[in-house]
Amino acid sequence: MKKNISLLLLSVSVFLLQYTCMGQPFSLDERVQPTELNLVDFKKTDTLQKGRINMSEITQNKDTAYYFVRGLSMFSPVYFGLTTNAEAGNIKINLCKDNWHQVNQNGETGDKGHWEANFKTEGDFGIMVIPDNKPADYSIIVWVGDEAKDVGIASPFRGSDAKVEGSKKGGNFLKNNLLYIIIGLVLVIAAFLFIKKKKK
Repeated sequence: MKKNISLLLLSVSVFLLQYTCMGQPFSLDERVQPTELNLVDFKKTDTLQKGRINMSEITQNKDTAYYFVRGLSMFSPVYFGLTTNAEAGNIKINLCKDNWHQVNQNGETGDKGHWEANFKTEGDFGIMVIPDNKPADYSIIVWVGDEAKDVGIASPFRGSDAKVEGSKKGGNFLKNNLLYIIIGLVLVIAAFLFIKKKKK
């Protein structure tokens, strides 16, 4: 019985640690060093345009560039756009939520030299940029609107052009409380073994 409980505890711990790692797209691979796109206040008289924004001009020399944006709320709309000179070549874009290998939305700049997406998500999301030609010059705009708590919200990454549903809301709870969960399990098992031993 004691051996079975130990195996159960070990299995649960491994599962929780694996889940935590899978939920960290920006530290999943040590070889990937993503750049954070910091959001600044964007104040407009039109309340629908108020929020936070990042506008970046980038020259990319690597095969793949990685970026991420954090501090998002399910109650805030998100706009992402990448623009380049169409004559300079096509650029592929992947938007990722759970890890760099699971793409939630993707697109290409193509002949128009532009690709954009609208969605809602919680926490953060990652951006992979893969140009056909290097160096690649492009601009990125990320706009996050102010929270609209009276508006019904769909699943993460579900937008007008979303192809794949993203993660479920509240997925960060387990990740943020992993240590407390493991300590709680250890205490429960220790108490169980102590009571059982005392009865003998």
